[in-house]
Amino acid sequence: MRQRVTLASSIASAALLLSAGAAMAGGWATVTPDPATAGPVAGQTTTVGFTVLQHGRTPVGQGTVIVNAIGPDGQVLAYKARTEGKPGHWVVDVTLPTSGSWQWSVTMPDQLEVQTALEPLQVRAAAAAPEAGGSAVPFILAVGAGLLLAALVVLRGGMRTIASRALQRP
Repeated sequence: MRQRVTLASSIASAALLLSAGAAMAGGWATVTPDPATAGPVAGQTTTVGFTVLQHGRTPVGQGTVIVNAIGPDGQVLAYKARTEGKPGHWVVDVTLPTSGSWQWSVTMPDQLEVQTALEPLQVRAAAAAPEAGGSAVPFILAVGAGLLLAALVVLRGGMRTIASRALQRP
């Protein structure tokens, strides 16, 4: 009887150790960012795309995917991604409020461990608004309109002179 208990206990322990090892080896994924065409602009929404592959091979097209962004000032933002396009492809719309180098990472809470170091996003400063009175366009338009009006007045006056001379001829 004692041998049966010891044997059952040994089998149970071995099964427990093997299942724990399998669980620990389990789910990991790699993230490959899409090629960037232009860097994001501070304060403007931009779409960031990437592909998630389980074990570096199998596209992951379901579950929860979160993109975390850490700004140059330490501000942390989190955005939920959505699937789009080919299998395993995800996109996320982000609005990063300040320019500079933003670190970003992808997490899959309660699913897969993501094992990829991602290049920082270089966020450009938004274009500065023109200073008051700094644009010459309104001035040029006003001068052009004035010249056009003057030309019409002169032309109309000249037309009246030609018409009155034509009426005076016998």
